[in-house]
Amino acid sequence: MSLRESINKIRATIFDKVINYRIVKICGILVIILYLSFLIAGVIVASIFGPSGYSIIDNWISDLGGSPYTPAPYLYDIACIIAGSLTIPITYYMENLLLPIPQKNMRKFTRLRIRLTSSGFIFGLIGGLGYIGVGIFSENRSDILFGAELHGIMSELAFVGFVLSAFFMGWYILLYKTKIPKLLGLYGVVGPFTTIIVFLIESNPLWEWILLFSILAWIIPLALFVLIKKLKPER
Repeated sequence: MSLRESINKIRATIFDKVINYRIVKICGILVIILYLSFLIAGVIVASIFGPSGYSIIDNWISDLGGSPYTPAPYLYDIACIIAGSLTIPITYYMENLLLPIPQKNMRKFTRLRIRLTSSGFIFGLIGGLGYIGVGIFSENRSDILFGAELHGIMSELAFVGFVLSAFFMGWYILLYKTKIPKLLGLYGVVGPFTTIIVFLIESNPLWEWILLFSILAWIIPLALFVLIKKLKPER
């Protein structure tokens, strides 16, 4: 057995035993319900009970994790850790859905197809880990224990990771035959990527929130479509 065959066998085992459709279904449902619940609750609490009256127009997203802006910073911290943790299995599943492992016929999978799916997975993993880091190294703990720079780095990894994951997966959906709508693939390429460019130019709280919404507008419909259609890799 060659090294590639051994690696594929290990990855297939992980998929079958650890990250299969049932697990991804649970992760998808939980990330939508729990993440949105904690995020919305965090905004409401900060807006009503926060010392300065939190607003998505005037406050950065990370302010939800800071005591000067909200009496319950842990709500956003939990939301970040939940979202980051649960999107990692979904990202792995998407890679295997687009490019099944082990492949029946490697000849039909060109280098571009492999690179697009691999890039989508790698950047999705970076985004998930970055978002977990945002929750762990929140504004409160980051300033006290680690310095504000670490929190900023984690935020950048989360945003860039999720945006580029959508970009590469979107291109795959557009270029090749899949069961996922081309329109969703087009949004993955254009939506979050365009928004992050505008955010880098404008760099204000409202556009940071719009960037988050643009990423959610990719992840949530994609997860729902996979779950509703019960899409599984063809081996």
